[in-house]
Amino acid sequence: MSEGKKMTSSRRLQLKSLMLQIATKRLEEEKKEVAAAKEAYIIENCPPPDLSGDMAALTEFCKKLHIAIDKIDEGRYDIEAKVQKINKEVRDKQQANCFKL
Repeated sequence: MSEGKKMTSSRRLQLKSLMLQIATKRLEEEKKEVAAAKEAYIIENCPPPDLSGDMAALTEFCKKLHIAIDKIDEGRYDIEAKVQKINKEVRDKQQANCFKL
């Protein structure tokens, strides 16, 4: 049988350095893509508010904004409660399984 050639430590270090450089570039590109996607989503779904109206119009806008924020907070709270409940069930099942062993 013939043995394969061993890689020298300097060559291994060079390849590792090259791989790290490539990975760093890919991470930077991915961060840029994510930022661009967020920006595009905001532009598409969140048009700038029209604040050129009188005081009554601005007050009405603020009321609508508060209602929307309250709905989002209620949804967030409901989701957090569900996640906590599921996490508790998972922990309880894990503990029950540990006691069976």
